[in-house]
Amino acid sequence: MTNIFDDLPWHEYDELDDLECEQPGLSLSLEQLVGLAKALESALRSCDGTLRVAQEWARGAEVGWPQLRHELEENGGFCDCEVVLNVLGGDFDRIFDDDGAGPD
Repeated sequence: MTNIFDDLPWHEYDELDDLECEQPGLSLSLEQLVGLAKALESALRSCDGTLRVAQEWARGAEVGWPQLRHELEENGGFCDCEVVLNVLGGDFDRIFDDDGAGPD
């Protein structure tokens, strides 16, 4: 039986190292990215439509806010919940409470 996926280019890769993963275009180190993700996840239970949590994290981590804000917005993060969902690829149902709170 023929595998219907044989014509797809990904079947040629023997190792995951050969694959290019799409990553957000941020100038943060991996450790900083993890720190931002943890700060957002722990603080968000509803969205107020701002980047308040991201800005507070940037201040505490001594990351330049104007550049980070620009990078977040360039990747679809115009508020904290959009950073989680669009930039970091977070799980909406896991991050937000079941009471209907969520992105605008």
